[in-house]
Amino acid sequence: MKIKCTCGEIIPDQTDYLSYKAYVIGDKNYFDFLDAVDEAIEKKEEDREKLRNSVRRAETSRLAWECSTCGKLYLDDAKGNLIAYRPENGKANRFFDRQRSKEND
Repeated sequence: MKIKCTCGEIIPDQTDYLSYKAYVIGDKNYFDFLDAVDEAIEKKEEDREKLRNSVRRAETSRLAWECSTCGKLYLDDAKGNLIAYRPENGKANRFFDRQRSKEND
């Protein structure tokens, strides 16, 4: 998949571990997701495979991409359509390319 930003930049999504792509989980879904993860961890060994797959298939997140030129954010809606948001500073802020600090681990 390739997204053509209104600034003319092409945002490719053809591999994993992209610095400009994210999975966004809304607050209403976040705790349900954590509960599903906890359940998968706490179950007996023979049930874990099934639960792990159900957690991975959970529809808790939406995809988002950031244009590396103008910083416009593209998020997919419930139907898979792209909705664009423009940052007030008009630049790429690299929101999705931040490493966790060692203090948070």
